[in-house]
Amino acid sequence: MKWTPDTRQPKQPVHLSISEHANDPHWALVQRIVASQSLRRSTLLANFLLFVCDRHLSGRTSEINEKQIGFHVFGRMEGYNASDDNIVRNYARTLRKRLEDYFATEGRHEEFILSIPRGGYVPVFAAKDAEADSAEAQAGGYVSAGPGDEPANSGSPGILERSILASPIEDERMPDSQSPSDIGFSEAAEEHDLPEHAIIPEEDERPKQTPRWGLKRLYIFATICSITLSALAGYVGSHGLPRGWFHREPSGASISRAFWSRIFEGDRNTYIVPTDGGLVMLQSFIREHVSLEDYASGSYRTDSAIEHGITGLTGNLKEDDMQRLARKVGALGNRRYTSIADLELTTRLARLQEVVPERLLIRYARDLRIDDLRTDNVILIGSIEGNPWVDLFQRQLNFRFLHGAEFGGSGIITNQHPLPGERPTYASEPNDPLLRTYGVIAYVPNLDGTGHVLLIEGVNMAGTQAAGEFLLNPAEMQTALERAKGPNGVIRPFEILIATDNIAANASQPHVLSERVGLR
Repeated sequence: MKWTPDTRQPKQPVHLSISEHANDPHWALVQRIVASQSLRRSTLLANFLLFVCDRHLSGRTSEINEKQIGFHVFGRMEGYNASDDNIVRNYARTLRKRLEDYFATEGRHEEFILSIPRGGYVPVFAAKDAEADSAEAQAGGYVSAGPGDEPANSGSPGILERSILASPIEDERMPDSQSPSDIGFSEAAEEHDLPEHAIIPEEDERPKQTPRWGLKRLYIFATICSITLSALAGYVGSHGLPRGWFHREPSGASISRAFWSRIFEGDRNTYIVPTDGGLVMLQSFIREHVSLEDYASGSYRTDSAIEHGITGLTGNLKEDDMQRLARKVGALGNRRYTSIADLELTTRLARLQEVVPERLLIRYARDLRIDDLRTDNVILIGSIEGNPWVDLFQRQLNFRFLHGAEFGGSGIITNQHPLPGERPTYASEPNDPLLRTYGVIAYVPNLDGTGHVLLIEGVNMAGTQAAGEFLLNPAEMQTALERAKGPNGVIRPFEILIATDNIAANASQPHVLSERVGLR
């Protein structure tokens, strides 16, 4: 398989040195991996692996950093701000998992193991011969892993030592080994889960004699402990832990865990997608609402579309001034903005105990693809004004969002089938002394019906924030989740209409106005 550059790049990237690796068994391993079931369906993951391995085998490890990968593999602009764009870190996390899957299945008979240690992107090749590793370790030597490595006991680091030197813990002791700018925040955070190294003193290797009766008593004691622990485990599995052993769980904690465990699953990715603030501002300038089709294709950001949209703003401007204005409006729409409320909500969601870190991905709305909504779990934050993807699920909901009458004003929630005492529409009114605002929480199947989509919407930023506050409060959500739980214990699709008010900058507690369980 050959590495092909992303066509969105502003210039041609450096080509791979394929001819230099033709006889390298490490490069042959890389080729088998990218052709395997683990990577065959993802061109970007395959290109990622080919790029870093080519640079490593060519001795150009200085080029293996986040910005170079983002430029050559993902088509980002040269010198882009990696702090604002975490696509490399997200794909690196997925690539590490795919490599583990390969060596656990198709590649279980491989001679070498390929990994990308957390904390960086430099690949490491290590020998897989466990018996040879054990013998070398007892002899105090290094393990060699193929052509170009130093022989054992030569005094030069081999593959095993280089893999240790490349680990995140060793990087902390040797800051010169990699520039801090090359290590992403999310990657560095993963290092906190790693144990610290300890120096274990050597012990006398001579076998120690154990008295015969002492050994028999040890076996008896171990058997009794094993039986006792098995019985205790069986009791706990059947009856749960006795009440009072630990602190009492807060109200709603149990069903809340069951709910979030369906959103964050170990065998499926979960995307958190905050609002596209740049889209909201662009629509305010061009005075037109961007459809999902135009948003997904990116056609709304073309020069012609923007020039057409700002015609009403230009008045008697000269042609040059009009083009200058169009460029500025286009630059605004191309920026990656989101609200601080969405960022706080995203952070709180990412810290939930049920989150599976290696399966959690944060995507800017513009980078999401419809295939992600087919097979994976997705949390969409914001209404159609700033997150057009929610429009895919509105037809099956009772509480639907419409664009507001004025750009930049409140959106409108339409109640398709009002119950007694309910209103047909809900929106924030500018002259309302209570400054009431509204939000919706909706839990629906994904497009293929195999996963779940969670919508957190508001008629404005305050409405989205109120919906998020309610959603993350187990005690508040308990009643709604209990109603949504079916006879088989599975939580069915549901919708919750939330309201809150804000008097003298003191927001009241969000409360439920209406609920719906099941799809229309």
